[in-house]
Amino acid sequence: MPDVDFSSTVTKVVEPADCASRWGNDGLNVLSTPAILGNMEQACVDALQAHLAPGEMTVGVKVEMHHRAPTPLGAEVEYRISVRGDHPKFEVDFSVVDSAGTVVCEGKHRRAAVRVAAFVAKLEEVGRPARTA
Repeated sequence: MPDVDFSSTVTKVVEPADCASRWGNDGLNVLSTPAILGNMEQACVDALQAHLAPGEMTVGVKVEMHHRAPTPLGAEVEYRISVRGDHPKFEVDFSVVDSAGTVVCEGKHRRAAVRVAAFVAKLEEVGRPARTA
């Protein structure tokens, strides 16, 4: 049995910052694929926090997704995640479902727990800016 095995749901309303028009599709006020990815990752970060040791965070290492249907500005969607794994590796199945029950997007995501200090040190070692928070 895995160390971690749980599901979580986050409900959000599609806002202008979530729309495809922000990503170069002028006038297309529908939920964008990049926003889905970002919101799903944030749901994972928040949900996994309780399963980490002090000084750890999770990072995304792989994603596969199928954006199936448009969702207009102002619509409510649920980000549903199901997480399984043995620390430090976590597998996530996710879906985004609108208020009518339509699966807008679904996919798989892999996350890994890392020590924040070691991760930042590695970035600084290769000359990349480190996280500020």
